[in-house]
Amino acid sequence: MTPPILEMRGICKTFPGVVALDGVDLTLRAGEVHMLLGENGAGKSTLMKILSGAYRADRGEIRMRGQAVDIASPRDALALGIRVIYQELSLVPQLSVAENIFLGSLPARGPGFVDRARLHADAARVLADLDVALDPRTPVSRLGVALRQMVEIARALASTAAAQTAVLVMDEPTSALTSREVAQLFTLVERLASRGVSIVYITHRLDEVFRIGRRITVLRDGRHVTTQPIEDVSVGELVRLMANRELTDHFPKVAAPLGEELLRVEHLTRRGALADVSFAVRAGEVVGIAGLLGAGRTELARAIFGADRLDDGRVIVGGQMVRFASPADAIGHGIGLLPEDRKADGLVSGLTTTRNIALPHARRLARFGLLGGSADHSLAAPIASELRIKATATQPVRLLSGGNQQKVVLGKWLAGGVRIFIFDEPTRGIDVASKVEIYQLMNRLTARGAGVVMISSELPELLGMSDRILVMHRGRLRAEFARADANEERVLTAALGLAG
Repeated sequence: MTPPILEMRGICKTFPGVVALDGVDLTLRAGEVHMLLGENGAGKSTLMKILSGAYRADRGEIRMRGQAVDIASPRDALALGIRVIYQELSLVPQLSVAENIFLGSLPARGPGFVDRARLHADAARVLADLDVALDPRTPVSRLGVALRQMVEIARALASTAAAQTAVLVMDEPTSALTSREVAQLFTLVERLASRGVSIVYITHRLDEVFRIGRRITVLRDGRHVTTQPIEDVSVGELVRLMANRELTDHFPKVAAPLGEELLRVEHLTRRGALADVSFAVRAGEVVGIAGLLGAGRTELARAIFGADRLDDGRVIVGGQMVRFASPADAIGHGIGLLPEDRKADGLVSGLTTTRNIALPHARRLARFGLLGGSADHSLAAPIASELRIKATATQPVRLLSGGNQQKVVLGKWLAGGVRIFIFDEPTRGIDVASKVEIYQLMNRLTARGAGVVMISSELPELLGMSDRILVMHRGRLRAEFARADANEERVLTAALGLAG
């Protein structure tokens, strides 16, 4: 029999105070789409970073086509035909599509000169091969998330001095894509697999597992749980394998008594982003905000939080009109924002979990202008325990899994006097069990009298957890549905601008 294209045997990796991988195996066949599953912190990303040469395994063996290989650096992985596309894209926005595709191997025309004609022709060939209609000269900064994802794939597959792509790792590639863009990506994945490219696909969206997967490997707490054909497992079985417990209700909504009005926004307008947006949030209420990418949802969250200046409109908190010159003013009035991009806008990556949780409350905790470690710990430790954040006291937050990083951002607001929570894509890139934990947290918040604004691209999430759903289209509120009246068809119709 032909040996597997890739075998990782007994892979172990330890960080200070944390066993990330404990004897993990992964076998990949030529031309298959292999789903790598597990909760946040299960070890998926660490395993792939070892495969890509970003980390060195403490123990274990890697074989390509039956031959043992030593992957000591990303250069070694590229030479073996291994490409990794991470969830956080690594493009250079100021450069063109073509320059990004061939970054590091630009065709030369004499010493110090780039052969632009050849560069653009080669990039156009790669894009056409992927059936992506895009001008290679376009600056990446002008592209949306979906097209940036396609450029990242083109770069991974472009023929360079390295070996032709044999293994392609895709980490949460659909987390920021619309349903139409997801379908386009899946077509591309199937085309690549038919050409013999082996794909390791990491996702937390279980519907994707059954749409394109051929086999699954499940990791839990750094250990290999199972590898089996996709037809041999069900959704419920997958959840049990990942979480080691049953999750009988993915959306455990508990309605809370509605109290006084906490937040009202009237006629919010920001040129090019928002147009005459008005709504209110009451204590005990989850108000969901739906809309397609570019509808203005994130811009609305940033405007309420004082991160972007308004051209018109007003914000009323607790019956009093307020003006926020900065997010600090919003925090002072009891508003907390979990941003869409947690790494760029929600965390200081070099600081610990404890310090990140304490940071928004530094003025209150500081003594004589200094923020001490004991003050951080006394504030953050109960929050970290409640949210079950997997981290040591000295571990920088950048080393945590995506789900644990999201919990740290949430923890910042639980530690203060926040009563109005704005969650922008709160479960993006988070496993099923962690999603349920966040939904249960929302229930606890509303039971305590908080109000929640939840922006999400996942309609089942909005339908499952919201008391009301507002739908945005091109910067305007297009429709509003009570929980009992909302369904996917009605919400999507309004999001497309087809409802009255």
